[in-house]
Amino acid sequence: MNRQPFNYSPTRGRAAALTLIAALSSLISGPAWPKKVQPSTSTASANTANAPAASNPTASPLPTRVRRLNLGQLGNQTAFQLRTTEGRTDINFGLRADELVTQAVLRLRYAYSPALIPGQSHIKVLLNDELMATLPLTANNAGQPVTQDVTIDPRFIVDFNRLTLQFIGHYAQNCELSGHSSLWADVSGASELELTVRPIELRNDLARLPEPFFDPRDLGRLNLPFVFAAQPSPDTLRAAGITASWFGQLAAWRGARFTAHLDGVDGTLPPGHALVFATNSERPDWMAQTPPFTGPSLSMLSNPGDGASRLLLVSGRDGADLRVAADALVRGAVALSGSHVAVQAGPAAPARAPYDAPRWVRMDRPTTFGELVQTPEQLQAAGRQTDSIRVDLRIPPDLYAWKSRGVPVDLKFRYTPPVRAGESRMTMSLNQSLVQAFNLRASEPGRGEEQSWTLPLMDKGLAVERERVVLSPFQLAPRSQLQYAYSFATHRGADCENPAVDNARGAVDPDSTIDFSGYPHYAELPQLSHFASLGFPFTRYADLSQTAVVLPEQPGRDEIETLLTLLGRMGESTGYPATQVAVVGPRQVDTVRDRDLLLIGTAPGQTLLQTWKDHLPAVVDGTQRGVSQPARASTALFGGFGLPREAAAVTQERIEATGPLVALLGFESPLASGRSVVAVTAGEPRDLPKVLDALDTQAGVMHGSVVFVRSLKDPLSGRDTLKVDSIAVGPTYTTGVLPFWTVIAHGLRQHPTLLGLLWFGLAVLGLVLVWKLWLAVRHRRGRGRA
Repeated sequence: MNRQPFNYSPTRGRAAALTLIAALSSLISGPAWPKKVQPSTSTASANTANAPAASNPTASPLPTRVRRLNLGQLGNQTAFQLRTTEGRTDINFGLRADELVTQAVLRLRYAYSPALIPGQSHIKVLLNDELMATLPLTANNAGQPVTQDVTIDPRFIVDFNRLTLQFIGHYAQNCELSGHSSLWADVSGASELELTVRPIELRNDLARLPEPFFDPRDLGRLNLPFVFAAQPSPDTLRAAGITASWFGQLAAWRGARFTAHLDGVDGTLPPGHALVFATNSERPDWMAQTPPFTGPSLSMLSNPGDGASRLLLVSGRDGADLRVAADALVRGAVALSGSHVAVQAGPAAPARAPYDAPRWVRMDRPTTFGELVQTPEQLQAAGRQTDSIRVDLRIPPDLYAWKSRGVPVDLKFRYTPPVRAGESRMTMSLNQSLVQAFNLRASEPGRGEEQSWTLPLMDKGLAVERERVVLSPFQLAPRSQLQYAYSFATHRGADCENPAVDNARGAVDPDSTIDFSGYPHYAELPQLSHFASLGFPFTRYADLSQTAVVLPEQPGRDEIETLLTLLGRMGESTGYPATQVAVVGPRQVDTVRDRDLLLIGTAPGQTLLQTWKDHLPAVVDGTQRGVSQPARASTALFGGFGLPREAAAVTQERIEATGPLVALLGFESPLASGRSVVAVTAGEPRDLPKVLDALDTQAGVMHGSVVFVRSLKDPLSGRDTLKVDSIAVGPTYTTGVLPFWTVIAHGLRQHPTLLGLLWFGLAVLGLVLVWKLWLAVRHRRGRGRA
């Protein structure tokens, strides 16, 4: 997963830090930390029956807690390699709006080259461009791991922060090569930033949404509890699913997990921020004294469980009202303010077209790179050995690009011209596999080292190139990434003249395009790799208008958690909330027979597992398990094609076991041909969330029609680890339409004997035609002689 960099402004960060310094100038005498400015609470509706009381500004400070941020996870790297005479790395982190840092310590683990000159070599630690510490690189610790704690002044920590580690290295007194192999220092990804934070009690104001329930400054996984009555109805769960898909969309690459808390089952309210869904007939006991709801509404309340965190109450007279309130939340959050708003049903949103998810590549025209990144700065790079420019692609898994010339890319890129041609280049890769490398043109060919480096501000001073590249369909995956890496050569003149200046820049133009338009959509299913990567086929429509979730008649918290988290994953995949998803029980499944079905639950509560047992590729029923194996394994490639799958199972084992086992099953819907069913089941309901853990960590190894997830105990750490096994067995079906000539060609490839017979028949027909032609020519010559 590629984490997108912050749109950080050093000027803004420095100004915010200086403001804090001015406000805290009296800290020497030990005054209390200043509180963040609290917005006034306004009322957006006359209906204030559920409006909470204002927070008490004189309340005693809340207890502090310690947050440990792993630098490797923040930077998505196992180690940070600092090279050249001025190597550096930037690590972004954020501070939640409801937290204030009182103490910060950077625990740095690093090693450096023994060839460095002590006294001239060091590592600078900067926060938002302000120097925090300088770490000398001494001869005593050279070449071995070093651990050092660096105290960070918390006054400089703002909303979005940039921690910079800058390596200043020297190995010679003069005439150094900036790219010499002796110039290195490595910072371990296990280094940590330890923040002691004090929670800040926020006022109840819906204008803060999605904060504090989701804070974009928090780079960790979103963990958000959903609170219900003891037995929520399908309509209530549908509103909760719509809301969960929106929060999953917001969480994006962070990931999201939505736990379910049922009143009377899980005891008191969970601590921390949470969402509550209540109607006049379904409400938690602690809301028993709340007046009846008169319509759909949204409210922000203080959490009575801890008195400091906040609850977002989605309420209404019935489940239909909750749907209206959830739609208003996910589509109109920018217009909310005050502690309580009443919502009125608006016009229905227009139906979405297939494959139009905001985060997917366009199918109707070429997609520009500017549409695939959050900010234009992500398409720029600086330095001689730059970080790769990364462009994420989300491609419909049923895109049929096989037997085509490939996917065209119209690439436009620019750079500061190197001194010499042929030694600097830009390398284009797809999913870490080389596609093509381009040599960068020199500024003035033939001048060589006489040309000095400049930093042009106009296009005439930059080299601008345009290339057409074709991507092989075999290299594409539903979640793909293009990487562009600039590498600028370093030159040194005679007798150390004309030292290199590190002003090299490279960029990919936002109007570069990649064209997926014109390709047909066709896939051979079931293929659980599509579900694991992008939630396909459910996400074919971004609003999930062709999807229904089937839960047990009385779902428990584990089934509900699985429902909410899976819908959150689909919201992250499409970039759009699941506003048209349906949630039903097994008895109402006929009402959604024309939809793709997501089946969640365990036997016997999920009765469809027993009703459809003849269609299942595997069976998990309590302690009873049924496992089938094909004659030979098949390898699935992009588009669902690969080695021909053998539908018949050669082995069928019946097993009785008591250990935990979770399964993902894919098969064609028994209610409608061409429709898909993905079943999430387990031996016990409490094991269902394990499939969510597996999707977070091992989605890349899931494929076929059956995925088994088992829990193993690590003998060294004692922690539970997950083992994932995939099987392709059972009948297949297809979705989509191919041109008739492609259908014929694909069918013949699947039946080589028929292809051989066809070629033999064509050869015989050709011989007959040649023989007939020869006879006709001979007959004509004979008549001419006569």
